[in-house]
Amino acid sequence: MKVDIYIETSSQFQGKVERKCGYVLSTLLRGGEETRKHFGTVSGTYHQAVLLTIADALEHMTRSCKICIHTRDLYVGSRLEKITEMAGAGWMDSKGQPIKNKEEWQQVYKAMNALPDPHEITAKTEKHSYSMWLREEMKHRECGRILGQGLEPAPGTGHINNGMSGYHY
Repeated sequence: MKVDIYIETSSQFQGKVERKCGYVLSTLLRGGEETRKHFGTVSGTYHQAVLLTIADALEHMTRSCKICIHTRDLYVGSRLEKITEMAGAGWMDSKGQPIKNKEEWQQVYKAMNALPDPHEITAKTEKHSYSMWLREEMKHRECGRILGQGLEPAPGTGHINNGMSGYHY
């Protein structure tokens, strides 16, 4: 099974601002594409917003699968496949200083390690087929949920499942 995660933010401005973020989870089930969309807000830099959106998206995975993350953030995309190496170095750079956005990288790492085994994660850094659609949706949508705070079960159920195999809310 393969899941594509398409990430987009309302702004690529590098400074700290509040921005809307959205993503689409896509997989082929029963012979056709099944998608789920999620939106929220993040207050921080562009890289922080992308990292927290990735962590949120990964928390939806409930089955072992190949995951491809599509983002326009070249820095985050290029470092995703080195996240285990960064964790092994104690989240320090080559000069012995803490890496930037350490807390957000740790959230992504935690979400990756909570995935059912085995899993394989790759990243593509390019404009993708959902880029414009997500940006348009964010313009017209209330994105009140704050990303990066984890998912919560539905009241009284203890878990959440949206009926799409491999995902949960």
